[in-house]
Amino acid sequence: MPSNIINLNTELNLRQDHRAVTPKQILTIELRNHYIQEARLRRSVASHKLAYKQRLMEYVQIAERIERNEEKLLDV
Repeated sequence: MPSNIINLNTELNLRQDHRAVTPKQILTIELRNHYIQEARLRRSVASHKLAYKQRLMEYVQIAERIERNEEKLLDV
């Protein structure tokens, strides 16, 4: 999510206010936003990996049950 500070900076620049944010501060804010987004995406990927592993285990269990039941049907 973009920072409100950068939006505030544009307002201050339009008013030609002396408290406008410097370019270095803008880069620092953007870098912090990127770090936050990276952490959010990393958590999301980890969550999806866990969900994928769980679904894969369920799939393997069901596939094994199907094989066992098919073998039982052939033996009967």
